[in-house]
Amino acid sequence: MNLILERSKFVTYYTYIDTIFEKIPGFRNYNYFISDLEYNHCEDPRLHKDDFFITGLELYEIVQKEKIQFLWGVLSAFKSVAKLTPPFPYADGNPAFWQGSPQSQADDAEFEIVCWDSCRTLFIGVSEEIQQSLKILYPDIKNLDEENRKRKKPNTISHNFD
Repeated sequence: MNLILERSKFVTYYTYIDTIFEKIPGFRNYNYFISDLEYNHCEDPRLHKDDFFITGLELYEIVQKEKIQFLWGVLSAFKSVAKLTPPFPYADGNPAFWQGSPQSQADDAEFEIVCWDSCRTLFIGVSEEIQQSLKILYPDIKNLDEENRKRKKPNTISHNFD
């Protein structure tokens, strides 16, 4: 299942993932391959690199301490560290999210969290359990596949979805 969090009355700032990791502890049980990352500020050197793996617990510690907003980025979740080869998952300029039923970009990823221009958070390929947890946390979260079907121009690259 693919979900999109946008225009929510339950979110103050989009793409701050600390709340998700705090309220849904299962997110901490994965290893994340982080790619195409841009963020507002972070002192922690573990995020000062390109395309890397980090444990969910480490990521949780960092976002809790630093209150980082990820402007762009893809967090590909794996049960264990996997070997990935380029091209790596990306968010900025990726039109595939806005057509049909998007798939995880990283082979064998359990799911992906996509931070989109600091104004939307996408959850690609999440399980029923994660979907239910997200719907409890954000009752107005939407089904991305259904939203894509409603779009007037599904093949557009425009980022204006109003």
